[in-house]
Formats: sequence, structure tokens, C-alpha cells
Amino acid sequence: MLRTVLFVLGLVLVVFFLTARPQGDQRPPADVAASAAQASAAGVPLSAPQLPEGWKASTTRFGPDVDEGLPTFEAGYLDPAGAYGGISATAAATPGWVRGIAGQDAASDGTREVAGRTWEVWTTTDPRSTTLVSDPSSSGGGPALAVTSRGSEASLDALAQAAVAAVGSAPTASATAPASPSDAASSALTDG
Repeated sequence: MLRTVLFVLGLVLVVFFLTARPQGDQRPPADVAASAAQASAAGVPLSAPQLPEGWKASTTRFGPDVDEGLPTFEAGYLDPAGAYGGISATAAATPGWVRGIAGQDAASDGTREVAGRTWEVWTTTDPRSTTLVSDPSSSGGGPALAVTSRGSEASLDALAQAAVAAVGSAPTASATAPASPSDAASSALTDG
């Protein structure tokens, strides 16, 4: 009986060690360009933000934000150190939209100049998280931008620079581009 148990245990171990297991993160990168194109077509003009080498897009979407229902572009990234950072944009920010991005317990903590724009600094009780918000009325037009980072100040600045560059290189909205995923689905149903 002991021999049988050892034999079966040996077979189980062989199968366990020979079974291939995926290494690392197997998720495909987020399609930030598609979300940016939807946003641009819907009146939030920007192209896909381009971040320095080592950054990885982890999430993206375009749709109404959960706090105010404003059409919002959002892209989440991991910086080279693995810290989360995000870029958000909407045509016109409201105080509720800003609090939704920065956090309900966030407080304004002065301003900073980054990438030629004046950004309002928002901090929370979590010292690792900082949000910068740039209103179009104080920054020469374009959408309202918010960048959040749980990483270094350099990561926060890289996000702000990428967001400003994405607004500066935004394509003009195409009259035929769907403004939302539901518009794209409706278009596909009527065209096909």
C-alpha cells in the first residue's frame, strides 16, 4: 500500500512540474489609442498619450464618469517602478469631477507649473497619491486634464507632460467616427 501511495505521489509531482504555467502578466496592453479616438470624436480632443519607455498601459476607457456623468477619457499606467498613474480628460471639469478623480477627501494644496500649464495640486490623506488638475480656462484651452500618481514626482510630471502633448497633437474629430461604444454598435447594426 505504501508503495502505491508513493508511486501515485510521484506521478502527481511529475505532472505538476511538467505542466506549463504562464510567466508574468499575460494581459494584453490596453488600447489607449482607441479610447482617445472615441474621446476626440465626442468633443474631448486628444490623441493617445505617449509616455517614456518603461511605462505600461494597464487600463483605458471613454465614457461617463461615475460622479458627474461627464464624458471622460481615462487611461491607467504602471510606471517603470510599478507604481500606478493615470490620465483623465473631459471637455469641462466640475468640482464633482475633480473630487471623483482626486478623491473625496482631497484638498487643494497650491499650484505647480508643468509642461507650460498651471496645475492645481490636490493631495489626500494618503501621502503616496497626488493629483494635478489643469482647467482649460487657465491653460490656453483644450480639455480639462487631471493626472494622478502613486509614484514619484517625476512620474507625476511625466504623466502631465504626456497629457499636454496628447492635447496638442489631437486629431480633428471625424464626422463619421462614432462618439461612443453604443454609437459604434448602432452604426454596425445599420451598416451591415
